Amino acid sequence: MDANQQEPELPSSRQTQTQYPIDEQKLFSAPPQPDAASEEDVDEGRAAYRPGGFHPVYIGDIFNDRWKVLNKIGYGRYSTVWLVRDLQACAICYGQGHGTFEKEILINLRHGDKSHTGYPFVCHLLDDFEHQGPNGTHVCLIFELMGETLCSFGTLFRENMIPGSVMRKFTIQLLVALDFAHDHNIIHTDIKPDNIFANTRLIDFDVTLGDWGVSSWIDRHLCEVIQPVALRSPEVLIGAPWDASTDWWNLGAVVLEVYRAVRMFDGRIAPDGRYDVREHLAEIVDLFGPFPKSLLDRGNQDLVRGIFDDEGRVKDQEPFNRPGLASEAFMPGLSQEQRDDCASFLKLLMKIDPTERPSTVDLLRHRWLAALPPSE
Repeated sequence: MDANQQEPELPSSRQTQTQYPIDEQKLFSAPPQPDAASEEDVDEGRAAYRPGGFHPVYIGDIFNDRWKVLNKIGYGRYSTVWLVRDLQACAICYGQGHGTFEKEILINLRHGDKSHTGYPFVCHLLDDFEHQGPNGTHVCLIFELMGETLCSFGTLFRENMIPGSVMRKFTIQLLVALDFAHDHNIIHTDIKPDNIFANTRLIDFDVTLGDWGVSSWIDRHLCEVIQPVALRSPEVLIGAPWDASTDWWNLGAVVLEVYRAVRMFDGRIAPDGRYDVREHLAEIVDLFGPFPKSLLDRGNQDLVRGIFDDEGRVKDQEPFNRPGLASEAFMPGLSQEQRDDCASFLKLLMKIDPTERPSTVDLLRHRWLAALPPSE
């Protein structure tokens, strides 16, 4: 179920509560023969099933004398994901040489402080074991079955926009989930709608933060280039050191995308729409102001000197002539008061200088969330 180690990227897999009848049909054959079926009948490609690669899984397989495979849920760069019988869970299996900290981080989270407010909003490991297969030894990780991701959750609402009360609740839960992780020496580094699961209980909703596959320890990073490109923090974009506060920037960009179905940053340039880091940085300056010298001094100096002027703005950049964050363009369908409150929260959360980003408590006190009483 896993591929050889490659440079960490953004693995994505989608979990679903849909359950299918048990079927003894084999999903994958043994190593493909020259006249084998087209690669199109295996989403991730049959070439992934090789020594050191993914483990071939079959409907009805039983792992560790406990977990019976019911159906395939999805796959990512490093794993395939399966629905298994036993406490409604899904298993993710990795092969030899998968160079991440995921298992260690998940165990640390599972054994963390259960009294912490954020503990219930983390997707926790239920079980783990090793499985010897034809393509190597694979580490299998078992999680509780999650609901749909926030990629699709918005479709339940008019114009794909989540109501304010629900979005504020989700934001509070994600803040305390990240606070729990940070308190346990962990940085998520890959916050995006695909990795946030909405769980429905009658008419109520909660979210769970999952997919810790490329997470890092605060004092030991998996890699230095992190986060989905359009959601990258300023410090990561310029090659400066980053810490746990980088998750705050990442979260802020996701909040707007999920809440109003609007992407804060794009970084694409005409005519071909290719991504350009200079354009991305100019978009940040346009909404949040110039980069402070203290941050630029910590970045990659070749990049900094080539892009920024002495005032921390992008050199020779034509004005975007866009309205501000608290505008109908960025926050459609809200009153001006609602836009002002949300924009104020995002600007507090997404300080360009990571040393100025606030504590979780200060964020929870903000008037947009009002999860804690204001400080005196």
